[in-house]
Amino acid sequence: MNRPSNPDRASGQPEPLPERSGSERTGPLFRDMAILSIRLRFGEDARIGPGKIALLEAIGRAGSIAAAGREMGMSYRRAWLLIDSLNRMFDAPVVHASSGGAHGGGAGLSELGEQLVTAYRAMERDTELAVARHFEGLKARMVVDDSGASRDSGEQEASRPGQRTAPSQGE
Repeated sequence: MNRPSNPDRASGQPEPLPERSGSERTGPLFRDMAILSIRLRFGEDARIGPGKIALLEAIGRAGSIAAAGREMGMSYRRAWLLIDSLNRMFDAPVVHASSGGAHGGGAGLSELGEQLVTAYRAMERDTELAVARHFEGLKARMVVDDSGASRDSGEQEASRPGQRTAPSQGE
């Protein structure tokens, strides 16, 4: 995702990144730059990362753990275990579920669950801005593209100081 340029910005600071949703949230900071993925570890079994947050968002959209799991390509059991691990991290559930019946069950985010998603996404945006600010000057010096492949030709790569090259066939 390219950041729009703003000629009115004279501060020299990078522009704020645009608001993103869903899977776009962990996209490139700017062209030829890193993809940010933040995982918080509060203990051996107490972790919050992009997958659990995306699952919470899917539950908010779909209204059920099973539908959210299907949307994300995971089994109901896997989705339920991830939600259970989040629920055990806090003093109140992040997801409330209702049992099945004639109309089937359902699930939704509690107020705490909504606060968790909001806080995580805000932290993610703040971190993306910090990374963009700290790496802006280094971006032009990077020799890999977003796939990890070298952008330089073999001749340019060999001319970098300290870089070893493979011997040619005649050597």
